[in-house]
Parts: sequence; structure tokens; C-alpha cells
Amino acid sequence: MEEIIIEIDDEGAVEVKTKGFKGKGCLTASKWLEEQLGTTLETKRTSEYYAEETKEHVKINRGDGN
Repeated sequence: MEEIIIEIDDEGAVEVKTKGFKGKGCLTASKWLEEQLGTTLETKRTSEYYAEETKEHVKINRGDGN
């Protein structure tokens, strides 16, 4: 399951974490939130970021030779 986790410490610093996303999908999912929160001070990429995104390819044979 894909999740965006938001943690706010006692001083008001906000940390946004993504979980369950593969590849760059985490960046797309959290971008809007990071833009609303302000300046990003640090980015850490997990092993999920470097995992291949699953892509589905479908080939359809219409049965008429095309």
C-alpha cells in the first residue's frame, strides 16, 4: 500500500516520508505537499526509489491479421 507520512516535531519542522512507492513515483506523489510546506532542506532516497517501477504492457491480437 502506498502512503505519505507527515511528521511534525516539537519545533515545527516537518518531515514528509513516502512508503510503498517504487521508482520516482514517490517524488510525484509528495511534490504537491512539499511545495505547500516550503523549502526542502534535505532529501533522502530509500531503496524503494531505486527499485524498478512496474509497467504493464498489453499486446492485443484482433484476430483479423492486423
